[in-house]
Amino acid sequence: MKKITLTIFLLIIFTLSASADDYIDFVRKGNRAYSEANFETAQELYQSAEEEMPNKPEIAYNLGSVSFQQEDYDAAIEQYTKALETTDLDMQARSQYNLGNAYFKKGDYQNAIASYQKSLEVNPDDHDAKYNLELARKMLKEQMKPENQQNQQDQQQEQDQQQQEQQEQQNQDEQNQDEQQQQQQGGESDEENKDQQQQQKPQQGEEKEMSKEDAERILNALKDAEQKVQESIKRQQRKAATYDGNDW
Repeated sequence: MKKITLTIFLLIIFTLSASADDYIDFVRKGNRAYSEANFETAQELYQSAEEEMPNKPEIAYNLGSVSFQQEDYDAAIEQYTKALETTDLDMQARSQYNLGNAYFKKGDYQNAIASYQKSLEVNPDDHDAKYNLELARKMLKEQMKPENQQNQQDQQQEQDQQQQEQQEQQNQDEQNQDEQQQQQQGGESDEENKDQQQQQKPQQGEEKEMSKEDAERILNALKDAEQKVQESIKRQQRKAATYDGNDW
């Protein structure tokens, strides 16, 4: 895979117009140290040049490149942003390009894309900027996949939780409804039992009353029977008293 390209814009071409000998000396020594990958020394020399001639976009650019090599991408972004304060279009294009590289290294692909696009607005023929722009777009797309998956998982979990809560609420409602029905049925059963008991009470009273009547009838019948028996006995006694011999 092609790696992102960092353009180091050294200050040799800018030092020709510098009037301070010390400034020129610091810049040349800083460029030499940078080319030898002695980035700490290069940084010190560029900072010394900046003290001689402050607010030079070229120095800010080179300090940004040193910070980039030291993987201090926040500092690189700060310096490249300062380097944009120039009317030199080539400097603007290079600064935007390297800003894109610094954002890319931080994993900030949205800002990297924006910086590459601005670089291409100034220099549409920069093939490295075009390549890095497409690469940043692909990386952003890949970066957003887990977020989308996580969002989908969160949404699914939320839906499952809502369904579970709805199911629990439905079960609770059904349970409450069953309990109410049971209580209502129990109340109706109690009322029915009371009604039956109330209905049974007069029936039992009627049965008692019927028993008295039956007893009276039986008693009367017994009295009648006893009276008939007594009358029969009396008749037999009368016959015995008037008997005066054999009938035959």
